[in-house]
Amino acid sequence: MREEEFNKLLSENESLFRFMGLKFIEVEKGYAKTILEYKEDLTRIGGILHGAIIFASMDYTGSYAVKTLDVKDAYTLQFNIVFLKYMRDSPFTFIGRVVKETKRYAYVEVEAFDANKDLCAKGNGVWHLIRD
Repeated sequence: MREEEFNKLLSENESLFRFMGLKFIEVEKGYAKTILEYKEDLTRIGGILHGAIIFASMDYTGSYAVKTLDVKDAYTLQFNIVFLKYMRDSPFTFIGRVVKETKRYAYVEVEAFDANKDLCAKGNGVWHLIRD
């Protein structure tokens, strides 16, 4: 699938994705890049992007990096995030890379950047792969 197909599939089927306004802008095998624009509805007190929105953006980005592999489906088993800097300046960019793939699992790293290209969060996780 390409960026447009991921955006269409998720926009039509997942209200959280639609509400957030996350968009895939680049997809290759084992790689996905998304962007998110600032919306007040996505912030916490103080006008910074809510941690749950950062997590959801990173999870979508990592999940669809995994779904570019030769899999029928995949789901997140575990995901850890280190928040390094608040996110206020948009657009926000999320980059997910599959760093290792086995028969049943994919190991993924996801980074979150603000408009200044500052690294704001770093995450890693494990996805279970469904091959048939």
